[in-house]
Amino acid sequence: MNMKIRPQLLQPTKSYANHTPPLKAGMLDCSLGVNPYGCPQAAVDALRQFDWTRLSDYPHDHSLTEALCRYWQGTGLTAEEITLTDASIAALYHINQLFAAPEAEVVGFAPSFTDMVVNVNMAGMRYVQVPLEDASCREDPEALLAAVTDKTVMLYLDNPNNPTGQTLPPETVEHLVAEAGKRGVCVLVDEAYGDFLPEEQSVLQCWGKYDNLIVTRTFSKGFGLAGLRAGYIVASPQVTACLARITNPYMMNAVSRTAAAAALTARGHGTLHAAEFAAAKAALRQAGGSAIRMLETNDAVPICTLCHRDPSVDLQRLLYDQGVLTVSGADFEGLGPNTVRVRVPEQQSVNRLVDAVAAAAKE
Repeated sequence: MNMKIRPQLLQPTKSYANHTPPLKAGMLDCSLGVNPYGCPQAAVDALRQFDWTRLSDYPHDHSLTEALCRYWQGTGLTAEEITLTDASIAALYHINQLFAAPEAEVVGFAPSFTDMVVNVNMAGMRYVQVPLEDASCREDPEALLAAVTDKTVMLYLDNPNNPTGQTLPPETVEHLVAEAGKRGVCVLVDEAYGDFLPEEQSVLQCWGKYDNLIVTRTFSKGFGLAGLRAGYIVASPQVTACLARITNPYMMNAVSRTAAAAALTARGHGTLHAAEFAAAKAALRQAGGSAIRMLETNDAVPICTLCHRDPSVDLQRLLYDQGVLTVSGADFEGLGPNTVRVRVPEQQSVNRLVDAVAAAAKE
């Protein structure tokens, strides 16, 4: 059958969620970006007390939206500026649909979250890659602005960056938003890993000052609720109204709304183990020696990118043979197979990861 499917959807794509090797029995999983310490007890308790008769109804309640307004009350965020989504990945897909147009361009760093880059291209737009600077792969915000043209509809910034875990300070992000606004360009700040940082480091602290700012967040990372697929978009009422036309009022199920609202009562849950993450990253730097280095990162964030000095090395395979599952850098634009994204495990398993990196560095 000759179906008229959009040609962009027929092209091969990258997605580390699909390409990561299987986790074998006894292996240490350091692949997907979850919180290794799990979710707040409040979320568990809320699920235990959940009224399961509610499953026969559509999710009409506004408990999560109200909880988000309380959580961010210092920013002036209102319910009219929140769109609930099935985690932040769905949020990104919806936002891309707002701006999709022939010859439209989205400017962002490379590497960045793979599925965002892929979806931009599938939406018929072009993702303009801005390489990270110097040997440590630092982000240069001015380079993003320099890449803006009259075709640019949006700047994309995942902050913290996925896969490196590095961050830009909120005043730098605000500068990007202000300068892009002068050029009629939206700035999408993806704070999927933002709950691993103190709230004052979120760009939401400047909420209400710029109408070209869109922020996405998820409960999958810092709040440890990846299995419930809960996230949200913060945008101006005008943007939120447009999102309502391409989504639906039941974007998040009742169970997820209940657990996420309860999780918000555990303020700062994602930052509880920042010291352990920092110690683990310090140990990884030492274990890699001169063969495997860590790219620029924020030590409070549990993900980082390791890079083998030999570009012909398959670092994911080396670590896999040592019993550790990671995500290959080959699944990110701007990186190669000699790099991997590592998610730091819980403290009791850090030595296994460190030993594996040390062994890989000696091969």
